Amino acid sequence: MLTIQPRYDSSRRRPRRLTQEIKDKIGFCLKKNAVKIATGLRKQRMLKKDIHQFLLSQGYTISYATVCSYIKNIESYKEKKKSEAFIRLFYEPGCIAEFDWGEVLLFIDGVKTKFYLAVFTFGHSNGRYAYLFRHQNTLAFMESHRNFFRDIHGVPAMMVYDNMRVAVKSFVGGDKKPTEALMKMSGFYCFEYRFCNVRAGWEKGHVERSVEYVRRKAFCLTDHFGDIHSAQEHLNRVCMQVNNEQGSLSTAEKTSRLEADLSSLKPFPGNLGCFEVYEYIVDKWSTISMKNVHYSVPDSLVGEKVHVKVYSEKIVILYGKEKVASHQRSYCGGDWCIKLEHYLRTLSRKPGALPHSVVWQRAPEELRRLYDIHFKEDNRTFVLLLDYARKNGFSGTDIVTACKELTGRGVRKISPDQVKAMLHGSVQGETEETMEPPVLPAQQENIEREAVDMLEGITALMTGYNEVHDIIPTI
Repeated sequence: MLTIQPRYDSSRRRPRRLTQEIKDKIGFCLKKNAVKIATGLRKQRMLKKDIHQFLLSQGYTISYATVCSYIKNIESYKEKKKSEAFIRLFYEPGCIAEFDWGEVLLFIDGVKTKFYLAVFTFGHSNGRYAYLFRHQNTLAFMESHRNFFRDIHGVPAMMVYDNMRVAVKSFVGGDKKPTEALMKMSGFYCFEYRFCNVRAGWEKGHVERSVEYVRRKAFCLTDHFGDIHSAQEHLNRVCMQVNNEQGSLSTAEKTSRLEADLSSLKPFPGNLGCFEVYEYIVDKWSTISMKNVHYSVPDSLVGEKVHVKVYSEKIVILYGKEKVASHQRSYCGGDWCIKLEHYLRTLSRKPGALPHSVVWQRAPEELRRLYDIHFKEDNRTFVLLLDYARKNGFSGTDIVTACKELTGRGVRKISPDQVKAMLHGSVQGETEETMEPPVLPAQQENIEREAVDMLEGITALMTGYNEVHDIIPTI
């Protein structure tokens, strides 16, 4: 009996770490994945490794293998086996960077919006950088490269692309003709480029994987943002975390390899102008209409021709060589992007139109509240104050700040002259501190009461003098 190998019955053995609470957490993640798939966010669902990391962040202690085994039992995750063999390549630091597009659906101010991810990946270190754009067009293509080269403070020796339309203009036999945008960037930044073969995405395998990886890391848990700028800031933070992550054999030397990439780049020549120029005529509303969106210009330019520099996220309007307006670009058809300072000349002649105008409804809430409290009975004075501030380099926010300071000093009725003095005083106060203490409300009341008493006393003296000398006041 002692020589017989013992037998263990493991058929009834159950995982000890896999509690019902952990099962509920995994079920929650899988339900969230189902919702994402149903709403068109399939590429942003959580993978098994993401679910495992989520459990660890919640304070649970469980192995990755246990999580995979449990998920495999409740869902079928089939992976297609590849029969083809591939050769792993070696890259010198700073030698190659790959580029590709990817789609992502985000909720901007509660509205589901499609964006395009422009992803760059270094071949040597696998360092990743990504940028959000509303369109996959030439402007976005150029701006993404400008942003990438600016952020890394250099230029890789070669860029690798697939057969995207913004990079390949046409196919001539077996050759591919680059677009004018790519040739312009290549000449300005002094990098070489090459294209992959048709349907051979593995020839730029780093970035093919990076699009999915960055999209999932950035937006599988967080996909609601106030605007595109906050979404891009979140994406920048995630890319920084990804580039600095360590903890596995594949990422053990990632930081040092990325530093080697960055130190081996070509010099950064500066920012390339990434815009298109169009000519428009200012209409009677003092706006230009571009793709069914109105953008305001100063009302003195009605009927004039202006040139518009169109970027992917903003427009700049020029009259001659002078910049007269700039707006954040809108992609909502029928939208009106108008600014109050562009209509002050007309409002000074028609002040009664101010509270009923569309441009006033688009004005900042604090400025409208200030008007209701102090200037509601005198539209012209308020418009002239706004125009004075504009001509002297102050904004509506500066006016609101000046009025708050006056109110804090106990001033109950604010006049334009007081606001002007406070505006210039705040500028002077940046270099010289004022020694005068603020006037408290009680002190203000005493000053006003004493001033009234003094005036009444002077009036009484003058009245008595007139009676004694029989002076009849003239009317």
